[in-house]
Amino acid sequence: MIEIIEINGIKIKTHPKVYVPAEDSELLIENLVDVKNKSVLDVGTGSGIQAINAVKQGALKVIGIDINPYAVDCAKINSELNEIDSKKLFFKTGDLFKNIDEKFDVILFNAPYLPTSDEEKLEKYLNYAFDGGKDGREVLDKFLDEVANYLKKDGIIQILQSSLTDGNKTIEKMEKLGFVAKQTGSLKFSFEELQVITGWKK
Repeated sequence: MIEIIEINGIKIKTHPKVYVPAEDSELLIENLVDVKNKSVLDVGTGSGIQAINAVKQGALKVIGIDINPYAVDCAKINSELNEIDSKKLFFKTGDLFKNIDEKFDVILFNAPYLPTSDEEKLEKYLNYAFDGGKDGREVLDKFLDEVANYLKKDGIIQILQSSLTDGNKTIEKMEKLGFVAKQTGSLKFSFEELQVITGWKK
């Protein structure tokens, strides 16, 4: 079912093959670092909500990228719905950093963080938004291994993940890769804690 929802003042037209923003999206929005006059890359942009918010918070240029072509189309529609300046916000189709050939001040990633067995996989395109592999870290670790190549000096990354995927392990990996990292936001549920983890490139 397609509907229009609103989160933090941002209107989102949903799509059945695209992840619908929820508490995780809201948590990342509420804990966003200062992006004023900065360039931002939103990896796994989905509905485009983080990319749209970044422009609203004063970013100079934002690119949203997603492996799901339906998400890219959805994000473009939502950008227009929120009357975002088309000279500031662009969307591309690609897996993580494929089709990205520049560096950014801030990189955001609401990671597919659920540990997923073969039996738990969803329909192809929607599955991309949830499936973190057997331990939930498959896509997240791949992102971390590559992200420094796309960050400017003193760049910042912000990740949204779940305690199911072990935030401490993410922080340890980020530190080994040359970041100063810490948890900067959280939202607790009975079965998990959503975590915003922020890393500053040394």
